[in-house]
Amino acid sequence: MRVTLWIVIIALSVGCRPPVDVPDAPSYAGDVEPLVVKRCLSCHEFEEPKAQLVLEVGEGYGRMVGRSSTQVKDVLIVAPGDVEGSYLWHKLDFTAAEGQGMPRTAFGARRLPDDEVELFRRWIETGAKP
Repeated sequence: MRVTLWIVIIALSVGCRPPVDVPDAPSYAGDVEPLVVKRCLSCHEFEEPKAQLVLEVGEGYGRMVGRSSTQVKDVLIVAPGDVEGSYLWHKLDFTAAEGQGMPRTAFGARRLPDDEVELFRRWIETGAKP
């Protein structure tokens, strides 16, 4: 019994989590926004948002899609259908020419799990639907 409990505690502490389902054509509201809330709000909420980007529930889509980045003015944060032309993708993929990768933690930038990165990529690739 004690061994099983320790195995569970260790598994939870190293980040075991169910994988994110990546649909063929994800939507922001149904698929992406819950992940944005989970991973991004600590830096992008109404009070003092990083890069002046508020990603509160109901706000993120309109503030990212088709809008210019504050760090690289001639690049859209999310360019629907254009993964490589989307600043968000480069931040999540740690290939941005300006700024650090995202998300950042108290210990520095930390790449999201591959399935979460793929969800963002697929959403942008399929047109960044609301």
